[in-house]
Amino acid sequence: MTQVLPGVRFLTSGPISDADRAAAEAAVRRALDSAAEQVTSVQVTLSIVPGGDLPRPALAQAIVEVDGVRMRAQAAGPTITEAIGLLRDRLQVRTAYLRAG
Repeated sequence: MTQVLPGVRFLTSGPISDADRAAAEAAVRRALDSAAEQVTSVQVTLSIVPGGDLPRPALAQAIVEVDGVRMRAQAAGPTITEAIGLLRDRLQVRTAYLRAG
């Protein structure tokens, strides 16, 4: 029997759309799919800093508790879509390391 991930809690700052939130939730769920039975909490922060003077104004961060261990992954990018993609990749790597150890 496969256990479902717990609900994803969000913190947002800046012009984050519902589509951005949905994309982030899908990316995090995909990254954690192999560890779903051990995930007890997921919090995602999405932020876009206003103004055009930063090279990577978009930030995506996830704090996840897996089998009693809290892990954090974050990524910045020129767009929130790119930051979410990078976050997914980093979260997959951290989850793999945790499961291997």
